[in-house]
Amino acid sequence: MQRETLDSNFLDPNYLEESLGSFHNATGLHIEAINTEGVTFSVPGNFERSEFCRYIRCQPEGEKKCQDSYKRASFEAAKWEEPYFFRCHAGLVIWAVPIMIKGDSLGSIICGQVLMWEPDHFFFQELKKLNIGVQNFEELKNKACKLEVISPARSQAAADMLFVVVNHIVKRNINSLEEIDATRVQQQQIRLEIEDRKKRRLPDLSDYDTYLKKERKFLRYIRLGDRTRANQTLQSLLTDLYTKTVGDLETVKARILELATLTSRAAVEGGANAERIMHLLKEFNKEIEGIERVEKFFYKIQRIVETFLEGIFTLANKKHLAIVKDARDFIMENYALPITVTNVAQHLFISPSHLSRLFREELDCTINDYLTRVRVEQAVEIMKKPEFSVAQVSKAVGFQNQSYFAKVFRKYIGVTPLIYKNSLY
Repeated sequence: MQRETLDSNFLDPNYLEESLGSFHNATGLHIEAINTEGVTFSVPGNFERSEFCRYIRCQPEGEKKCQDSYKRASFEAAKWEEPYFFRCHAGLVIWAVPIMIKGDSLGSIICGQVLMWEPDHFFFQELKKLNIGVQNFEELKNKACKLEVISPARSQAAADMLFVVVNHIVKRNINSLEEIDATRVQQQQIRLEIEDRKKRRLPDLSDYDTYLKKERKFLRYIRLGDRTRANQTLQSLLTDLYTKTVGDLETVKARILELATLTSRAAVEGGANAERIMHLLKEFNKEIEGIERVEKFFYKIQRIVETFLEGIFTLANKKHLAIVKDARDFIMENYALPITVTNVAQHLFISPSHLSRLFREELDCTINDYLTRVRVEQAVEIMKKPEFSVAQVSKAVGFQNQSYFAKVFRKYIGVTPLIYKNSLY
């Protein structure tokens, strides 16, 4: 039997054979996968074709005629993007289910090779006309009598079921292709950032101190639900990790697991549902167990971080999403000023009560809570600069009263500003 292999970048051959094999076992129908030229590339479990089909293919030009029938059927199935019923050149009932990836046809799944009525005198007359070149027509008649006869209703049901199976295989494959594309993009981003650092003559990462400082900044953006800065900092973190570990898989895996855990806690602190975040983290840990490429680790951590951020900032109404996002942006840009709920509402041209309600409903916190969180996070960053006193930090982030700043800081961080500042040096 002539076969061609299928590029595993398009469809996973093992999963294809497993799925089609299950369909065969459930229905008892012959099934095979063909490319756009009508050439078979997979017969699940190597199940043999019917005696009738094997005999036809052994005739002069038989293999070519079968391929031509399959090729025409595959073309029609792709054109209509649904199961296509036809009679092959030898007279059997067959249907083709198209394999479509992003609008392109890879071929079809061929099923059937059956009859829809019991062979009779008229059938044999037609069979003889269709198969003039067959060497021994009586033998062909005997083999035709062994063909399975199924009703039109059963054949339609089988075609519909097969269509569902093929769509499932294709959908799974599209997700894999998107992951491959994203991994390639990840590789390119790392390469471009490394080249950019060399052009700007930035020093290489010599120890984890710089990495950990950047990591703390990243976690701060997560707590604030700042998607843009979080993603930018994450990309820089991954480049640091890649250059520091020289691509060592076990070290990268350990750091990625650690980063995912820290990010999950920051997301919960930012307002995400703790139960959901812990469930996502558990699934993430399972997903990365069998990974053997650094870029795929990076792709997975970017995906889970995006999911965590969505947990912080999940909005059903797009209009509400825009309003709350604009409010957050205004606060991030003006936290050092003595702003109030009224100031934010006036900037957005809506009432303070409406804005407050949206914040409570969508972010599960008040505007003042969010403003305070931003100010404390900014204070933590400024305190890393020894030239600033606690009083100066307090004023720089918008607190007019230093004692109130100390009270709020201790509530969020767990220690007073002075103790925290002294611990840094």
